[in-house]
Amino acid sequence: MNVKLWVWTIVFILIGGGIMFYGMSYNPLAWAQGFVSFTEPNDEPIPWGLLVIGYIFFGVIGTGVSTYNSLYELFNKNHKERNPFDKIKLRNEWLALAVLIPGWIMVFASTYKPAEALFIYLSFRSTSRIAWNGVLYALVGIGIIAEILALIGEKIKEEGKRGILDRFLAWLSSKTTFEIPGMLKLVVDIDALIVGYAILAELILDANLGSVFGYLSTWVYEFGPFMSILLVVASFYAGIAMISFITPLYSWLRRPTAITPTPAKPIATHISGSGSIDPEEDNTVFKVLARDGLLATIGIGFLVLWWVWLTATNQETLPWAELLINGSWSLVFWIGLVLIGIIIPIILYSIAYKKESKGWLFASSIFVLLGWFVLITLADVIPQAISWYYSVSPVSPPGSTWAYELRSNFNGVSQYTQLPFAISQYDLVWFAGSVLFLLGVYTLGVLLLPLEEEEKPKHWFFK
Repeated sequence: MNVKLWVWTIVFILIGGGIMFYGMSYNPLAWAQGFVSFTEPNDEPIPWGLLVIGYIFFGVIGTGVSTYNSLYELFNKNHKERNPFDKIKLRNEWLALAVLIPGWIMVFASTYKPAEALFIYLSFRSTSRIAWNGVLYALVGIGIIAEILALIGEKIKEEGKRGILDRFLAWLSSKTTFEIPGMLKLVVDIDALIVGYAILAELILDANLGSVFGYLSTWVYEFGPFMSILLVVASFYAGIAMISFITPLYSWLRRPTAITPTPAKPIATHISGSGSIDPEEDNTVFKVLARDGLLATIGIGFLVLWWVWLTATNQETLPWAELLINGSWSLVFWIGLVLIGIIIPIILYSIAYKKESKGWLFASSIFVLLGWFVLITLADVIPQAISWYYSVSPVSPPGSTWAYELRSNFNGVSQYTQLPFAISQYDLVWFAGSVLFLLGVYTLGVLLLPLEEEEKPKHWFFK
């Protein structure tokens, strides 16, 4: 038993849960009644604040980790030796699920009446992209959990267990034959179907998250498809960075496994690495992550350039471009996103790829995660940062509820005003509590589930 890891897990779950309970501490019963007395989450000048940024930040990381990991698994299904993540794929999927948890928490905490968020499902509106987010988050969670169980089922199948649950889990990782005698014989790979379903649900969720911002009434219509593309690419950008952060960290923190050397192999292969990977395979994993991370970062750089070009060359969105290029958000854009999130990671990923170094990979992942937080902050705040004053909006779709005041250049008054961005105490409490809770949940899975290659399930799906 790893006592230190158990202490870490319990402490962070209790601290994270305690901080979130503090968020409703003034009147916990008000949450059950559909009211919040601590502070209203949507009463700031820019209503979509840190909690919305938070659930996009963690949600896209979670889908990115799973999609990236699952694509390697799907395309190397019949040749597992070609999959560089084969020995850590189960741990990667658990990481994806753990990262989604703070996203789910912030989705409900960011609603005006958190306890009534269940009506997203009970009174579903098919025309609401935010309502679809609630459904897609659930479908993604189901897909990742099913994929985790199927990967554990592979180990159960090797063990040859015969319990009802054991047989079901083994079936999830098997091939099933459907046959109509004399007419049709169809072989279905259940595990491949699960992985394919998970990838599809994750990509649709990322695209839908982008459309929530892309079709705000403050943007022109061309931003709808652009923002969807941005968040799909960002899922790989952020997901690869999270794996690149956790894998070297796990490698450094994991205790070495004692191996008795033999004449054929005088040097131990099981060292303090990421799971039970030998040093040579470890370097392969780091090199693949560095290569793919570099490509994803270049892709994000191109899309950011496209974003600036779209806004700066359209008279209706020029004020937002000015905010990014030389306005009040320019330092955040140029330093936080362009320098920290794109230029520095491109350099560090290149060095990590050349040297096959987990140290350089770890450093690059930190900069990417910071850059991803800045990117989603800008994507969330910038379209809300300007309030237009038109009797008839030039950028609002028919039937929009966006409010406008009659102003024009004829009376010498600016046609728009910039709104301030503020982070409320409510936002900070729930964001901090959710992040700490995430750390405890991830290590709880490390303690209870057979995430390593050499670990086998002993009872149900527990190791």
